[in-house]
Amino acid sequence: MRWMLFTLLVFPLLVTAQTDSPTLELDADLTAEELVRDVFASGNCETIFNIQPIGSNPDGIGFFSGPSNIVGFDRGIILSTGDIRDAAGPNSATNISTQLQGRQDDPDLSLASTGNIFDPSGIEFDFIPLQPTVTFRYVFASEEYCEFVNDPFNDIFGFFISGPGINGPFSNGAINLALVPGTNQPVSINNVNFSRNASFYLDNESPSVRDVAGCGGNSEPGPRFATIEYDGQTVILTATINLQTCATYHIRLVVGDVQDPDLDSAVFLEAGSFDLGGSVSLEGESPDSSALIVYEGCAPTTLRVQRGEDSNPDLDQTIAYRVGSTSVAVSGDDFTAGTGQVTIPAGQNFAEISVSARADGTVEGPESLWLVLDIPCACYTDSIELVITEPEPLVVGLDEAYFCPDQNVRLQPAVTGGVPPLRYNWSFGSTETSPELTPPLPNSIRLDVTDACGQNVTRTIPTFSSAPPELTLPPQDLTACRNEPQSITLDLVGNGNIEVTYQLNNGPIETQSFAGAGRRTWPITRGGNYRIISVQDGACRTPVNEVIRADFYEPTINPRLTNPSCADTEDGRIEVTHLPTEGPYTYSWTGVSPDSLLATDLAAGTYSLRVTDGLGCFDERELELRAPDPLMGVAINCLEIRRPPLRLTAAGGRPPYEYSINGQDYWPAEDFDRLQDGAYYRLRIRDAAGCEFEQPDFFYPRASPRSARLPTFIPQEVAGSVEVVPDYLVPTDQIAAYRWHPAEYFDCASCPQPVLAAPRSQPISLAIDDIYGCTDSLVTFVAVDGRVPLYVPTAFSPNGDGKNDFVSVFANDQQVATILSFQVFSRWGQLLWEDYNFLPNITQRGWDGFLNGQRAPVSAYVWVATYELTTGERQEASGTVVLMAD
Repeated sequence: MRWMLFTLLVFPLLVTAQTDSPTLELDADLTAEELVRDVFASGNCETIFNIQPIGSNPDGIGFFSGPSNIVGFDRGIILSTGDIRDAAGPNSATNISTQLQGRQDDPDLSLASTGNIFDPSGIEFDFIPLQPTVTFRYVFASEEYCEFVNDPFNDIFGFFISGPGINGPFSNGAINLALVPGTNQPVSINNVNFSRNASFYLDNESPSVRDVAGCGGNSEPGPRFATIEYDGQTVILTATINLQTCATYHIRLVVGDVQDPDLDSAVFLEAGSFDLGGSVSLEGESPDSSALIVYEGCAPTTLRVQRGEDSNPDLDQTIAYRVGSTSVAVSGDDFTAGTGQVTIPAGQNFAEISVSARADGTVEGPESLWLVLDIPCACYTDSIELVITEPEPLVVGLDEAYFCPDQNVRLQPAVTGGVPPLRYNWSFGSTETSPELTPPLPNSIRLDVTDACGQNVTRTIPTFSSAPPELTLPPQDLTACRNEPQSITLDLVGNGNIEVTYQLNNGPIETQSFAGAGRRTWPITRGGNYRIISVQDGACRTPVNEVIRADFYEPTINPRLTNPSCADTEDGRIEVTHLPTEGPYTYSWTGVSPDSLLATDLAAGTYSLRVTDGLGCFDERELELRAPDPLMGVAINCLEIRRPPLRLTAAGGRPPYEYSINGQDYWPAEDFDRLQDGAYYRLRIRDAAGCEFEQPDFFYPRASPRSARLPTFIPQEVAGSVEVVPDYLVPTDQIAAYRWHPAEYFDCASCPQPVLAAPRSQPISLAIDDIYGCTDSLVTFVAVDGRVPLYVPTAFSPNGDGKNDFVSVFANDQQVATILSFQVFSRWGQLLWEDYNFLPNITQRGWDGFLNGQRAPVSAYVWVATYELTTGERQEASGTVVLMAD
């Protein structure tokens, strides 16, 4: 047992004083899959798989976060031999331990250690690297610092990687990546501590513990004393290995206690530091997506291989590329494009690929070349198109130089073809594209133009002193109708092309060019005052102050239309003015007879007018008068009639409207309620223009949500009938139709108050259509009283006195049609007398109280009657009758 007990008073005081400092946040609830994919790994490609935890303790692996001055980075994975939650500061004791799972051998830690392994915790997975170099950053921390430095048994950890090209001493030929920088020694408590490789060690003890354990150091507690539990830790270390791209490797990241489960140790893995290779892109010199041009025999074209956002800028990134199979150009014969591999140095965002095209002396036209990123296992790709072509011939044009003795001259060569940038070299020393010279000029001027591919063209021109140009305007009449051709005539003197600068009606400065001197015509389409400001030839400019006027005439029509006031009236009006030109004027109408500028008493329709002036110029217009919509009567729909109060209005014409029933007194729409519901009127309607319309049979309805109500139920005697009287809520004339159902039970199924004869209790319904298209469906219930008013006396005395001598059947003959049978029984059920098929209410059609000629004994007897109702239904009734003594 590695155990040290310090009875120190200062140690708790130090802890208490620093507990307010920020510390680590720890979470053991994430799975190994989440920790590797979402925390540890970087890159956009899914090249990690078969992720599994090591050990049977879920509290030994998890996620941590906190200020970067605690561990060295602010978030990542923690692998611990104890409970990861014990890692949070302050450093409350020198011997924090959590026994997780006891002794448990590990295939790699057991080979690296001479003692038994306890509480192993870690993660293992397979991965495919997209670049040759794979790295990640980590920190090792332990409670065994510093008391157990140089102890033969120390907690142990390792990063064991196996796969193609690796042949090491651990399981599956793995090697350990957790090495002291610059050595082959594994990172451990004995190899990195206060005395050995101390530059990689960070102390976190109290001064008293250092003093007792002989660990050296100063009199201050470690700088992370209040923020992390472990007594010591390494600086940030980087695990690095070169691998084969696109091959599959396996890595085990594991930490364990050695010899006993006491004193926890942990490994912190930086989030996002497991870098399998970030994405890259190919980019050309041009910002757009067009193909890059590579000219044969010219300077190389440069491409950029640009890091992606997921690439680690702190590492070199090596990328392979190749020539695409669809390329027409042949590598070596037509071009060279580097070695097929390029490295972006650490700290840089891009590397360059230089593409050169050979000048083979053969005109082949454009040949395409595709360069493609060559990473077959990546989830991304990129390519760029280049076009190899011969440079266009360089052509230089330079006209003879004319100059005025008192004006500067600008030389303007016309250059086409070649490959930019172009270099200009003038014989007078200038390198400008278009230099300006001050007279006098030399007798000749030479220009050399050279392009980026070395093409060179030389031009030499003579120079001439020139007299200023001249402009004169001969007498001319510039008068025409609009849209007729018209031109200004000029006499020009000068050299080469001549340009005239002018203003029209004091507007903006404009120019007009002419091909050489002589009499020239200048086509114009706009009228007004043309003020000529200057004239300029190939050498000189001469101020001019000449004004000439051009007129284009058109008697443009300006109509004023007054539409007819009503749909059927002829009171429309057209009044016309036009622009004055040259008289006399003639006016030609169609559709109306006047020959002046005013037409009245017009109906709605289309008219036309042509105005012609004394010059023969004209304007013609079609003029349309529109009548208002015809005034129409009040139309009522179902929606309006169902939403009281009633809001009625006419239509067409020009609202608002007024209404009258006597043709004299008019009232607005709000006063319709002065009319009587259900009455007919001769309604006159007048709109805002005074137009009138008569609605001779206007029916004024009553607005109601429904047309009628039915009783809650209707009582009816069996085989009887009853009149159904609805409560009608609107006038009778407002209803168009009645439909009772079932129709066969009503004497009139289309009447407002029919007689109902229902055979049994049941629902009945009424559908009402009103004259506005509304339909009401009403339902009620007819309750048929099943008791038949059949009467048989309860006693009789057959003594021959003519009173109550018979027991007979009496009934309502409107309900009972026939007595089918009438039987009398003794109290013991013996049939004593019977009769069949007779009408009710026949006094002597009954039992006379005698049996076999003898009067029956005084007693109570039972009778049974079967009868048929007027509806055809058969029923049965029974009762008792007493035969009385005299």
